[in-house]
Amino acid sequence: MSDAKPENVPKHNVAGELIVPLFGVGFTAYYFSTILDSPWTAQVNAFLVGSVLLLVSAIFFVRKLSDVVNDKAVVSIPFSRFLPALRTAQTGFIVITVGYLLFVEMIGYTLATILFLWMSMSLLDQGRKIMTKLGLAVVMAFIGYIVFILMFETRLPKGPIEIALKGVFG
Repeated sequence: MSDAKPENVPKHNVAGELIVPLFGVGFTAYYFSTILDSPWTAQVNAFLVGSVLLLVSAIFFVRKLSDVVNDKAVVSIPFSRFLPALRTAQTGFIVITVGYLLFVEMIGYTLATILFLWMSMSLLDQGRKIMTKLGLAVVMAFIGYIVFILMFETRLPKGPIEIALKGVFG
């Protein structure tokens, strides 16, 4: 039997397989940068764990590069399929989540949580009963305020709501 592939069979696209290892390498670089001021024992442990991740990722990248060089695979991002995939509720939810992370320090925990929950529920329910969702978001955010800020005294970002309620709750 011959190992030759028919000409019309598409080659395996490895672009999607590269995402997790690339993020792993990026995370490891970030992790290394955060341990510079740590005790030497933590630095050694972090270096050992990070080195294993980098080694495994390097082996993976070499294997995939070998497949591409030997014409067994391709690296291709089909942008024509990529752009319609961005117009989904899941992508909107990711954008709302990243927005929450970016703005929570500026506007405070409670207001950011109200906005995040309200926009998330409205997006995922396709805009139905917006005022009901706002009420639920306010109730849930204030439960979070009571539990995390008042009861557990967690130091969360303060904004106008926390400043106003500090006068009420002392």
